[in-house]
Amino acid sequence: MLSVKHNILSTFLLVIVLAAFVGAVPAAVLPVSGQVISDDWKSDIEEYLLEIDKNTTAEIVIYVVDSLYGHGIEKDGVEINDIVQLGVYIFNEMELDTPSGQVKGIGKAGKDNGVLVLVAMQDQKWRIEVGYGLEGYITDVESYRIAEEYLVPKFQEGEYGEGFAYTVIALALEIPNVDETERMSTRGRYVYDGAQLPTAEEEIPLWVIVLIVIFVGVMIMFGGRFGGGRRGRGWGGSYRGGGRSGGGGGGGGRSGGGGSGGGW
Repeated sequence: MLSVKHNILSTFLLVIVLAAFVGAVPAAVLPVSGQVISDDWKSDIEEYLLEIDKNTTAEIVIYVVDSLYGHGIEKDGVEINDIVQLGVYIFNEMELDTPSGQVKGIGKAGKDNGVLVLVAMQDQKWRIEVGYGLEGYITDVESYRIAEEYLVPKFQEGEYGEGFAYTVIALALEIPNVDETERMSTRGRYVYDGAQLPTAEEEIPLWVIVLIVIFVGVMIMFGGRFGGGRRGRGWGGSYRGGGRSGGGGGGGGRSGGGGSGGGW
């Protein structure tokens, strides 16, 4: 299953690269002050997250802070400066604005099927926090592999929108469809990270393939947003607090710190 998913995602990324050369490549669009990615990228990624929510009931939230110091997110009156503790707090206790309204607790109540992608830009650190209900599907090892393979290389090149988009698609490939999530334990299931992988004969959900096709179509329509012109660009220096992009409403999910983290 892992090899099949990797091959499909690799093919998808190749298609995206080719799409970048369809039509004229637009001029570079620098993120405005206080943003890491452009409004167009934010809008596109939110559409992908909503599609994931619709087809799996899982909620993925992207949260960006400029730095681990000075973001103003506090617990018991003290700012949280550790990215692991910050991730757990945002996941479980912080009210987040999403396209479908405010949520507290990423993932559906009773299913705990949320995922948080947290990034601290100046510190060059990332954290993927996984809810109890998805820990059997997105293990610590798997979330680390996804980030190192898709988020880190793009962030090193300054391609933040691409890094987030690739990471979201890769995470979506690991999330079971609606029928299976309905049978999930409310506290998830334990799976050893080195356990035997599923066989390659398992099918990729149709909705994931449709999502990828839509993604490619959007890239072609906009003249290949994966083209040159933004490599290595930064963002405005006045950004404070958190920028976030989330799937559909719901909330009530829980995480106990399962996930992974690193830098770029």
